[in-house]
Amino acid sequence: MFKTLITLSFALLLTACSNKSGLSPTVSTSGFDNAKIVTITPHGNASDSMIATGIGAQWNSATPDLVLLQVAIFNDISAITGAELNIDGNKIKLYTTKGITDFNSSSVKQSVKSFSTKLSVIRDIVNSEKTWIRVSTPTGSMENAIIDGETDSKAFYALQRFLLAVDSK
Repeated sequence: MFKTLITLSFALLLTACSNKSGLSPTVSTSGFDNAKIVTITPHGNASDSMIATGIGAQWNSATPDLVLLQVAIFNDISAITGAELNIDGNKIKLYTTKGITDFNSSSVKQSVKSFSTKLSVIRDIVNSEKTWIRVSTPTGSMENAIIDGETDSKAFYALQRFLLAVDSK
């Protein structure tokens, strides 16, 4: 009985910490031009630190080849000045959109800035074996894995859910 209880507790703990869990994307229709809009809020990348990066995304069918990649820093308020991806050895500089970093310090400190990139970049991340992100701030940079072999992240699976919603009719 005790062994069964420990096994069930361990299984529950693993399920609760699963990287595959997370929020679903929201799908809406624009009142402006009737375009389909898919949004997934930032989810955390792989990190052993309390302060870590995350990624979310927004796509609009009016500009089907482009996506806004929402780069986040969790548990810190800091201006995000730049971001780069390394997808299976291919380095991609992300281009910032106009505007400032959005800060939220309600229950969890969070900084978010949107970068414009191609939808194909999201597809490359989801199909990659190794993708890392580097986020620059005025005080330095931080790097985290989105996927690195056996090391995955909530952000990796969030991007998979995002693409499923984009590709659904």
